[in-house]
Amino acid sequence: MYMPIAKLIHNPKAGDKDHSKETLIALIENEGFECDYASFKEDGWEHIAPGTDLLVIVGGDGTVRRVAKTLIYDNLPCPYLVGLLPLGTANNIAKTLGIHGEMADIVRCWHDEQTKTFDIAILNDLPKKNFFMEGLGYGIFPQLMEEMKKVDKKQLDTPEKEIKKALEVLRDIVKTYKATHCSITVDGATHEGDFILAEVMNIRSIGPNLILSPDADPADGYFEVALLPADERLPFMDYLKKLIDNPGRPPYSYKSFKGKNIKINWEGTLLHADDELIQLNRHTELNIKIQPSALKFLVP
Repeated sequence: MYMPIAKLIHNPKAGDKDHSKETLIALIENEGFECDYASFKEDGWEHIAPGTDLLVIVGGDGTVRRVAKTLIYDNLPCPYLVGLLPLGTANNIAKTLGIHGEMADIVRCWHDEQTKTFDIAILNDLPKKNFFMEGLGYGIFPQLMEEMKKVDKKQLDTPEKEIKKALEVLRDIVKTYKATHCSITVDGATHEGDFILAEVMNIRSIGPNLILSPDADPADGYFEVALLPADERLPFMDYLKKLIDNPGRPPYSYKSFKGKNIKINWEGTLLHADDELIQLNRHTELNIKIQPSALKFLVP
């Protein structure tokens, strides 16, 4: 009887002792897959043996992005089905795909080969090849990423605590962040003004599970643009305070647009693509193109 071959790429810093190398291999093999294990932290993890049927990524959003950047970016659409076992803090990608629950149940459903395609965004105007799966933006989110580097995370021993802390830091940033002029063109229509946030989204949420685009679908061939004008600083701070106290609150209503081709001019040089901070040497106009159906994830 043929056993599908799974290339298991594991971020050993994600999760806990219940997600060790041995446990994960046993989990995959017990569900009828042949398992080729590789630690994301060791050399050679990117080698994929001939005959491999699917890639299995074990980790959070950052791990998914780095695997995609290394193995998939130059080989689109991805020739492998992708199974995801989420072990990160936010797991925005897994939540977008509806992947949750017990790992054994997630693995078991792979035999059904129920899939969801996933677009990615190609960025051709940066010094190095780059892309994003979740979102790209300027303003308070790149600043949040900078500030979170300074936070002592020893006391943040659960994803919930880390997400709450990030929202608290974000609210402090919003208080004083200087609004910046931005011109953004969405399928030929230009919008401009002074903003504290400008995000081009491929999925619903980024960072600490903050929903910016409730209707975003990574399989529909469109981006969602979310803008936060300077004059909404105080209402947004109030929203963040309520969200910190009640994580289940409905999303804030951002100024939003939908389109396939995005051109963005932000009068600044610090931006992010997913969890990667990018510091440019000079102001750069970004042209963002969609690569439809770049990946195909196995989903419940």
